[in-house]
Amino acid sequence: MMRKNFYLILLALFIGVLLVASCSSENQTTEIAHQQLSWHKQREKPFGTFDYPEISEDEALDLLQNKFSVKVPQIIQQTKHLFDEKITTKELEEKKAEYTLYASGNELLVRGYYPIYKGEELVVFALIDLKYSFDPEKKEARLASQSLALSNYSQEEAYPKNNFDELLLAVAQIIDIPKGKADVAIKNFNEDYKEVDKRPASKTAVVYGNDNEAEAKTLISQTLRVGFNDKREFREIHAAIIDYTE
Repeated sequence: MMRKNFYLILLALFIGVLLVASCSSENQTTEIAHQQLSWHKQREKPFGTFDYPEISEDEALDLLQNKFSVKVPQIIQQTKHLFDEKITTKELEEKKAEYTLYASGNELLVRGYYPIYKGEELVVFALIDLKYSFDPEKKEARLASQSLALSNYSQEEAYPKNNFDELLLAVAQIIDIPKGKADVAIKNFNEDYKEVDKRPASKTAVVYGNDNEAEAKTLISQTLRVGFNDKREFREIHAAIIDYTE
């Protein structure tokens, strides 16, 4: 359990870096305006102060829709579909998701934890993080950021279906990176990090990112990263969407 908690904290730090860092990459793109990834709504009051730890997915989604009146983004269902299609096998079992919701005035933070087990062993898990914000001057709520972290937690280097590139492409499509551009970015990434010695240990590397451009042009940013463990193995996939639109 201590190992799991330490790993989750480390992964959370990776996600924090992913969301706040300005990402640069050879695969940076021209203007992208994926308005379908954003959500804005007029609102009169802040979110209040609430703390809901360790609740079920159903409870969390009900609170988001009926108590806080915010949109539940597609990333949740898309991640569950990814599990069904690309990860789970007859030997694996998807355990019930666990959520935490925390509201503090102008911010509402949501985390969903989706684990997959083989017997008693945690094999793969996903973390979904959502941040909603309220602007008191504009009287507007928005889904400020969304992120997905997918982690291979098993002793084996490969994911259960040995399909890392396929998973990377599927996660890229979840954050609406066009397939053609994602294919090129993944190909370039694999060429750059084919040799193990060139991979960073216990760090992440950009596969695709347009964060600098999106922030400058007030667009939707999309970032895709791969996380390496201390053995320089491909273990994690990190994806994030940040809404810089006005």
